[in-house]
Amino acid sequence: MLDVGPVGNQAFFGRDVLAGLVRGIRDFRQHRQQRWKHYHGPGATLLGCAMWMDDPDLLDELAKLQAACVVVSKQSRDKKVQPQDLPYKLRRLADLNARTPGLPVRYFPSLEQLTTLVDGEPPVIGPGWSLSPGDETIPTVRTIGFRKGAGANGSMPPILHAKLALLGRLWDHDEDDFGPADVTAFTPKRLWIGSANFTASSRRSLEFGFWTEDPVLLRGAEAFLLDLISSSEGVDPDADVHIPERTLPDYDLAAMAEAAAELRLTDLGD
Repeated sequence: MLDVGPVGNQAFFGRDVLAGLVRGIRDFRQHRQQRWKHYHGPGATLLGCAMWMDDPDLLDELAKLQAACVVVSKQSRDKKVQPQDLPYKLRRLADLNARTPGLPVRYFPSLEQLTTLVDGEPPVIGPGWSLSPGDETIPTVRTIGFRKGAGANGSMPPILHAKLALLGRLWDHDEDDFGPADVTAFTPKRLWIGSANFTASSRRSLEFGFWTEDPVLLRGAEAFLLDLISSSEGVDPDADVHIPERTLPDYDLAAMAEAAAELRLTDLGD
């Protein structure tokens, strides 16, 4: 283990590198460093991605956070199954989703503007339609990608190979620069970059991982992870190909123009 940058950040080499990730999440949750705190932001939150995740210690630590969302690769299956009949390795992730709060979208503008597909199509919205209720959440574990053999014309689609864990704080405030307002946001604080999957078996391999607080890397990782979450699916979706569950809505521009015209006429009448 080597100290890297500010006190509290380390690099890990060799076996059991994942222990450094788990301990780093715990340290952040327990505010081991003053700089990891945030004004109006007590809630520790993690955005992450890996090819797969099943390490018991990591799953338990994720369950102690105020919010989290980790995207993993979509897994193969032989037939459609009901959630209660999921294979064991999927069942552990489904159980984690059931006992954790997930990720509240109201802290992330890029997620808040997305809507859930209706019969496989984006909803068409018009005047007075609310994009996202304030209490909407995305489950803690999501998947992305194609099942084996599902690529077009036998091609190999991209796979999720990055192993990242971004820690930060959700925070609320009752005013902004212009006066009273409901302000919600996420502030990233530290980033784990490693070669090890989030799996128990990775502890036996020779791996590398480190914590960094470089602001450029924090911003880049946040954008990348939010893109993955935006394009993600459930733990065991029906489709073998990649079909995101959430998308930007279509807008009924004619209805909006008509409503705007009626509003102008009402204002003129007053």
